[in-house]
Amino acid sequence: MTKLEKVIFEHPKYKALGAGASKGEQQAVLDEIAEEAVRQVAPEDLSAHVAEVYDMTVGEYAANPHTADVIDELIPFMEALPNNAKVLDLGCGTGRDAFFMSISDENFRKSLMNRSSHGKTTCEKYAAPSNILKVYAADSSKEMLKSALTKKIELYEKGMLPSFYLPYFLENDMHSDSGFSGFDAVWSCTALFTHTPKEFISQSIQVVAKALKPGGLFFASYTSGLADGGRYDKLLLSSTGRIKYFSQPDPSQIAAAAGLNGLLLVSESLSDLEAKGRVIKKDLFVSQLYRKT
Repeated sequence: MTKLEKVIFEHPKYKALGAGASKGEQQAVLDEIAEEAVRQVAPEDLSAHVAEVYDMTVGEYAANPHTADVIDELIPFMEALPNNAKVLDLGCGTGRDAFFMSISDENFRKSLMNRSSHGKTTCEKYAAPSNILKVYAADSSKEMLKSALTKKIELYEKGMLPSFYLPYFLENDMHSDSGFSGFDAVWSCTALFTHTPKEFISQSIQVVAKALKPGGLFFASYTSGLADGGRYDKLLLSSTGRIKYFSQPDPSQIAAAAGLNGLLLVSESLSDLEAKGRVIKKDLFVSQLYRKT
């Protein structure tokens, strides 16, 4: 049990639910006590909670259809980079995006371009990129990285990953400086700012700025607090039964902090949470692209 879970389970309102409470009832209480519970633990404890929960649920995460495909924004991001560009994937999970960037096989890339929005898949909107990138991928979850390394071996043995383009996976909290430098771009899909305690925003952006070469690109996608009444801290009862911690910044907050570190906002877009073609929450996801001056 993590420190955050201990706080939640001992909260009078959560304890009052009883063993027979429905998921909807549990989630309603989590929404009510989220800010109070999060403030009772250190930001380091929140990061440790995120890593532990993903360690324990990596199988369910990998099997979830929602995590199977790349997001649309990865295509123009790759096309803006030269062949052999050096990219840091922060919060790489099981390696989906790292492999997409490292393997030039058109059919492989198309197999990961089936995410649908507004009635069209990524494959219907874009051609598969033709360039290959040199990827370094970091995550704080040991089990996520184990899954990625197993996939890496499998793809290498199939002859799909040339030795020069083998993505390099490393364990690292994405909010901590591990000496990253010399990157042409940093990519973070629903990772950085999706699981980032408010106290870690500034240092996280400093890590990104230090990692990038002048002129380098930084892309981040995350959930926007503006779509949830300004709520920053979110506790979500997942389908695995574990409680996940999510952060939901105001996009202007991220842009301001980035600007202070020499990262200028190039573009920003919002997208909806959809299920079976129906909009569940409008403008929930924000995508931002920055360039280092």
